[in-house]
Amino acid sequence: MRTLFNNYVQNRFFNKLLLLYSAIIIMTIGILIYIVVTSITGLLREQAVTYNKQVLQLVSDHFHKQNKNLKKIMNDIYTANGFERANTVYEAFTDLEHSQSAIEADEAISTELRERAAFINRYMLDTALPSDPDILQLIMTNKAFSYEINNTRYTSSIQLGNYIDDMKRYIESRDKSNINSKRTYLLPALPVSNEDSSMTLYGIYDYIRPPDNPADYTGYTILTFNTQSFQRAYEQFEKYFIGTLLVLTPKGEVIYDSSGRYYAEPFPYWEQVQRSSKNTMIAGERSIVNVNKDEDYGFMTIGIIPLSELHMGINSINRKVLIAALICILITIALTVLSTTRFSRRLKDVLQMIRDIQKGNLSAKPLKEQHDEVGLIAHNLNLMSGKLDDYIKREFVLELRRKDSELKQKTAELYALQSQINPHFLYNTLEAIRMRALSFRDTETGRMIKILAKLFRSSIKDEMIITVQEEMNYCQSLLELYYIRFQGRLEVVFEVEEDILHYGVFRHMLQPIIENSIAHGIDLTRNDNIITVRGRQAGDYIIITVSDNGQGMERARLDEINEQLRQPRIYTTGSIGLLNVESRIKLIFGSSCGLSIMSTKGSGTEVIVTVLAKTKEALQSDVQSTDRR
Repeated sequence: MRTLFNNYVQNRFFNKLLLLYSAIIIMTIGILIYIVVTSITGLLREQAVTYNKQVLQLVSDHFHKQNKNLKKIMNDIYTANGFERANTVYEAFTDLEHSQSAIEADEAISTELRERAAFINRYMLDTALPSDPDILQLIMTNKAFSYEINNTRYTSSIQLGNYIDDMKRYIESRDKSNINSKRTYLLPALPVSNEDSSMTLYGIYDYIRPPDNPADYTGYTILTFNTQSFQRAYEQFEKYFIGTLLVLTPKGEVIYDSSGRYYAEPFPYWEQVQRSSKNTMIAGERSIVNVNKDEDYGFMTIGIIPLSELHMGINSINRKVLIAALICILITIALTVLSTTRFSRRLKDVLQMIRDIQKGNLSAKPLKEQHDEVGLIAHNLNLMSGKLDDYIKREFVLELRRKDSELKQKTAELYALQSQINPHFLYNTLEAIRMRALSFRDTETGRMIKILAKLFRSSIKDEMIITVQEEMNYCQSLLELYYIRFQGRLEVVFEVEEDILHYGVFRHMLQPIIENSIAHGIDLTRNDNIITVRGRQAGDYIIITVSDNGQGMERARLDEINEQLRQPRIYTTGSIGLLNVESRIKLIFGSSCGLSIMSTKGSGTEVIVTVLAKTKEALQSDVQSTDRR
């Protein structure tokens, strides 16, 4: 395991970098998961509480409206609003109560009494019952008399007689010392059933008071409802509702329980609810309890959200988030492994190229074209190795050329030494001959020997580089010697610009050219032989020409000589000639300089010498350097 870690992580920078980035991504995903789960938990908790409060408000409004409707019915009982006759429902109910004995004795009922009964029935059917479609029964009753109207939509299959008796007993058992302490009174839920069906009912009632004594009562009016009316009030939020919804009387009796559990069990949070304010939330260990108290009618709507049920929905969402996060982490790890493997393979190719270069193999290795950093490194490494290979080859060739040049120079020096044939001895001998000629009064011979001695004295100097002025002086002496020899049949012309006289050239650069012109361009049968030497500067170059008016040469011969100059061989078995001069010019001044020959058959020949315009000192420095090309 340690070896695997060292091979793929410890010793590989980019793998460590990718691993670090992957760890950062995974940690970031983990932190995001925590934040998302925490946010979702808080959001769902807040959403559940919000929906619970909205449902409580809807149910509270619904029940408040039912209580308010009862108060309106009671007001109509006393005012007879909307009726044709001036008497009130209360008066009709009192007359019916007084006639109860007659009814029980099966005595005839007066026409007026019948009209009052019809008045009450019309009020019940036309006004009271349609005011709320959820009303099951509307009852006006006391101990001796009961008048009731049923909503046939809900009560056709269930007999409500026993329930009415239970309601009367419940009402009679209540404290009636102050019947005006509340606006309405509430009847807790009671189950009603028969063989075919069942329902749970609740009621709202108020006392029927004599107009002249509101502290007393002659009966009470009751509205009964099915507890399903509460469910219809919040059915639009039912799928979002979590927990249990209850409606309680001020004494804690259950009017409605959405779970049906607390119809038979005591409500566990009653003490906390009694101490709570109008609208509050009680957070218990296992539940959240929202309380909404109605100040007008005293009832309470309560929502209980069990934490286990709330967490069940939250945990379901959290599991989905965790699964999605786990998939993202696995994808991240997989992509990391794949990218690391691919990256390592590409780096391995680059490292192999480096090892090959270390071993001396500079051949460029073709790699698949990539435009990222690794591809750029590989591409530049290829370019570098190729350029390095070219540079080494070029330097090797140049080194060979330098060695060849050094060899040629040493050979030239050797031939120069050989050609001198002890110039000191020759100079002394010539001087002795000249003195002998003068003793016999042969001045012309003495002059020629003097000139020849001067030429030899110039040859024994050690300087290889001289000025153009010194080279021209040497050429004038040489041509003067030929002039005496040819007895005036040779004319010499020098046209050299003074501006180039201080530049440097190598010694005896023009001697072979002049000798070649005399050898091939002079016709002793003619008296108009001319040798012309011209010199001028052209940019960075010096142009020196040596021309004659001799017989010239054929085109083929001219091309042959120019081709030999382009591929010079320094030495031949005969003498040092034009090829010697060409080789030394290129050796000292470079390949851009050299000789060229122009000739026309019958018109003469012109040799053009091109060298760099350098001072004597600069040229000496170049000649002594080992890096000239």
